[in-house]
Amino acid sequence: MKDEYDFSKGIKAGRVIKDIKITKTFRLDPDIIGWLEREGEKQGMGYQTYLNWFLRKSMDSTESFEERLAKLEKIVLKKKA
Repeated sequence: MKDEYDFSKGIKAGRVIKDIKITKTFRLDPDIIGWLEREGEKQGMGYQTYLNWFLRKSMDSTESFEERLAKLEKIVLKKKA
C-alpha cells in the first residue's frame, strides 16, 4: 500500500444522489405483483419501475383522498344522470 495516492487525474462518478436506489425486502401478494407486471408492461416499463413511479405519483399528489374521491363521484354520478 502506498503512503500517498494521486487522484488529480481521477474521474468523478457520474451518479447523482437522486439516482441511488435502496434495496429493501418486502412481501406483496401474488395478485399485486401480477397487477404491477401487467400495468408496467402496458406503460413499457418493468414492474419495479412502475411501482416506483406509481408510489411517487401518489406521494406527490396534493389532493387528499377525500378530494379525489369526491371528484370521481362527481364524474361518475354525472355520467349516470
